[in-house]
Amino acid sequence: MRLYHRRIHAIALRTLSEAISKAACHLLELEASELQAEYRPALTDLGRKGKQVEIYLYDTLPGGAGFARQIGDLGIKVFEKALDILDNCPEQCDRSCYRCLRSYKNKFDHDLLDRTVGSVLLRYLLSGQEPEWDPSRLRVSLDLLYNDLQRQREDNISIARNTELTLPGLGKIVAPILVTAKDGSIRVVDISGALTPTEPSNPLVRDIQDFSPIPIHVVEELIVRRNLPRASSELLARFV
Repeated sequence: MRLYHRRIHAIALRTLSEAISKAACHLLELEASELQAEYRPALTDLGRKGKQVEIYLYDTLPGGAGFARQIGDLGIKVFEKALDILDNCPEQCDRSCYRCLRSYKNKFDHDLLDRTVGSVLLRYLLSGQEPEWDPSRLRVSLDLLYNDLQRQREDNISIARNTELTLPGLGKIVAPILVTAKDGSIRVVDISGALTPTEPSNPLVRDIQDFSPIPIHVVEELIVRRNLPRASSELLARFV
């Protein structure tokens, strides 16, 4: 899973880099090819430990034209414009498209661009707002996982969607996905947002995660969307 976590980090940081670069070009009325953004481990103690990164802008013209320095003077406006780009795709695409983040220059990174992930990260960096994920997107991802679990499951387990449970001392919750074994034991399955891999996206499930007498399994939403067979098979292997 560690390799996949690295990929999630790459998705978040590449998306944020592209949004900042596009915002900078828009504010200075530049061609998209005149500024580029990249990320790297920060040149700090935390950066050397893999816990801090930095995104930087640079001029692509030979000798430099000073655009990157001008962007530095604009401050917060660049990030606000980047957030607007991430939040307001004209096509309202699921991940990215040529109307928001994609271009010919980043054609090799299209699979790493996810405007929802970038928006949640940037909003957190700007305001400290805890990650919130689009309910409709989460619902679609849960449906994908549920249907694939049904397809792959063995006869000794049953799988249900949106099942109400009463937990002693904790009250009622609706299990996004409920897995019941032949011996009657049950487990709750939920998905997480990309940047919060251990937290159930359902707030009621999240609130009782540490106290539940029933095991709660959390599957990362990006894994569901990008490698569904793996997400299902690894989850079902826990129930054998």
